[in-house]
Amino acid sequence: MIPLRLVAVLTTAATLTALASAPALAASEPGCDYEHAITPFDVADGDNPIVMVTGRVVELRASNTTQCAWGRISGGTSGEEIWTDRRKRDGSGYQGFLGYTRIDNSGSKHTDAFKNDNRLMRACGSSQGHIECTGWF
Repeated sequence: MIPLRLVAVLTTAATLTALASAPALAASEPGCDYEHAITPFDVADGDNPIVMVTGRVVELRASNTTQCAWGRISGGTSGEEIWTDRRKRDGSGYQGFLGYTRIDNSGSKHTDAFKNDNRLMRACGSSQGHIECTGWF
C-alpha cells in the first residue's frame, strides 16, 4: 500500500508539471449556473472544503439543479489560483484545469461551472507554491 502522504506528493508534482503547460481552457459549459449552490461534504479521498497550509480556503461548490460544479478559493491574495478537475468514476477520462483562473484584487475567486455528467469533480488551489485539492465529489 502506498502511504497517503506519498500519493499527495506525487499528485502535487504531477499537477505542477501540468500547470506549467496548461492549455487555454473553455468557459462555463452550456446549461450550467450557480443556482441553489451547495458545498458537498460526502467527498472521497479528502475533505471539502479544505484549509490550505497558507490559510486559504478551497471549496468545491455544486448545483444539484443543473448538475454542475465549480471551485472557489477565498482568503487569498492577488495571483493565487483556483481550478477544477473532472474524471470518470473508474479514474479514466481525466480533465484538468477546468475554469482555471487567478484571484484579482478581491481576495476570492471562483471558476466557471462545468457539468459533472455522472463524473467526479474536485477543486484545487495554488497559494505561495502550495497546491491542495478537495476530495472528489
